[in-house]
Amino acid sequence: MKFLCRSLLCFSGCVGFLAVDSILSSSFSFAAEQFVVRYGFFEQSLPLQDLRNYAETQQVSSNLKSFLSYLKPKQQKMLQEALQIKMSLDIVAVDKLLDSGIGKMLLSVGSKSVIRRDKAAKEALRAAIILGAKSTKGLGIISFLEAYPSEKLVVDVPTVLDILSQSRLFSNSSNLPPKDNLSSTPIWHIATQYQTLASQGKQFSGCLFGDSVSAQLGNSLGEGTFNFALNGLSTISLVEQLEILALGKVKCQKTIIAIGGNDAWYGLSNELFTEKLKEAISLVRAMGTKEIFLIPAFYSTVAASKDPSIAAPLSKVEEINTVMNQVGTTENVPVKSSGVQPLYENNVLKDNLTSDGDHLNAEGLKIYRNALLEILASDSANKN
Repeated sequence: MKFLCRSLLCFSGCVGFLAVDSILSSSFSFAAEQFVVRYGFFEQSLPLQDLRNYAETQQVSSNLKSFLSYLKPKQQKMLQEALQIKMSLDIVAVDKLLDSGIGKMLLSVGSKSVIRRDKAAKEALRAAIILGAKSTKGLGIISFLEAYPSEKLVVDVPTVLDILSQSRLFSNSSNLPPKDNLSSTPIWHIATQYQTLASQGKQFSGCLFGDSVSAQLGNSLGEGTFNFALNGLSTISLVEQLEILALGKVKCQKTIIAIGGNDAWYGLSNELFTEKLKEAISLVRAMGTKEIFLIPAFYSTVAASKDPSIAAPLSKVEEINTVMNQVGTTENVPVKSSGVQPLYENNVLKDNLTSDGDHLNAEGLKIYRNALLEILASDSANKN
């Protein structure tokens, strides 16, 4: 959750509520060629091509250089990564989601930050989301802008920041100590509702449940797999997520649970973590899963582990992983650790595999994805 929040804030609400009828009438026939940030009397216009080049090659135009000068180096890096995010979504599920109460609410709230003369901001956002999701690349900031039905997308930054600060879109984004109140946020409800609509009554060869690190992979684990990972997830909210999905009768032949980092960050006791992890395993088994695998909690860099707003202390992550191994033994569920070991050195995340000390960069994700693909292709007789 904290990674998603930072990404959205650094982009100054570029697409407002990109997270989520029919296609608009033919009168909306443009695609955004300019993204315009408006802050009081200040206005900065960025050509879409400049953003596309920056996302793909990190090439910085003169216009973009001026915009980036207002961001710190770390924020610039997060912006570049945010531009590369592409979500492969179920179009039917997205359409149904936008017709739901919470979908309409988010479109209404998001439209307040978009400046249009024709007062059709809500309809324009809906069209851009659906058309962007239909892109072969998946829904991302670039495909959203490419699908936006106007030559310009003009965003009022103060309105965006006001919405983010007042609407409780993010759980506990600034207060310490952090806690798992994920299920009380609109983001949680729209994410789980989408997952339910997209998976209802279906059977998948593989399912992945995890936190923001796993969520970074999107649906890139091959046909027949579904990534249910959510930003900020701990075993507490994992149990709540599984209870919701169980009502939709989704079935997974093989399930990977990559959890624990946020449990350490939230400071869950060993007893509560044990209880919730066992409960999650039981729920997964009730959903028809024959093979379950656990991935150890992810370690951060030393620097990130010393900042309680970013990650848990490394000692707490180590403690959670010890408990996870104990649960794995009692529940006869293997903990697959060998595939992710190249990410670490002495149980510390390697600096060259992360951009923020807590999440994986492209090279780190490649290692993690390969580890998961190996598990999905293996059988239960394989060793850890």
